[in-house]
Amino acid sequence: MKLGKFTVALATSAFLATSLFAAEMEKKALPFGSIMDVAYSELIWDKLENKGLNSTPSNLYVGGPPHGKVREVLEGTINGKQVIVKRNYGGKDVSIENVSKDRSKYLKAVTVMVAMEKGYDPKNADWFWAKYKTDGTLHKAPNGVEIAGKFPGCIACHSSASGNNLVFKHNKEANAEIVFVK
Repeated sequence: MKLGKFTVALATSAFLATSLFAAEMEKKALPFGSIMDVAYSELIWDKLENKGLNSTPSNLYVGGPPHGKVREVLEGTINGKQVIVKRNYGGKDVSIENVSKDRSKYLKAVTVMVAMEKGYDPKNADWFWAKYKTDGTLHKAPNGVEIAGKFPGCIACHSSASGNNLVFKHNKEANAEIVFVK
């Protein structure tokens, strides 16, 4: 039986679609890293970048794992949602003094919390979590899935924050109020 080019193309397309669907369903079993989570994280990064995420300094303070030895926090809103942005600095000879001289040299990650609509993740105060590299791409968990969405590592640590909103009290001198708009 001779198969036509159209039949082969159709079979190949069906196979690829089925493979992509299966891969996405496997990802959906995880609480993070779905296509929707990654797409939303890209939207958030674009909004932050367009409003000067990497050019608006805040007060630096000493931190620790997993966020870096030096960090800074900004709080604001995007599309009416509360957003907490933490820039994480590390590397050889990292210090508040050195980071203040050259933030880009020491910036290792940008972690973000976005307050989502009620019902998004009620067990965990309805936060969306993302961990970005300095170029805006997402870091990946050890299983290779992008860190965006209901990430268990963020939730586990933040569940120890006092109160029920999973937000640690920031060094009051470290906060800067920045409002990000559409």
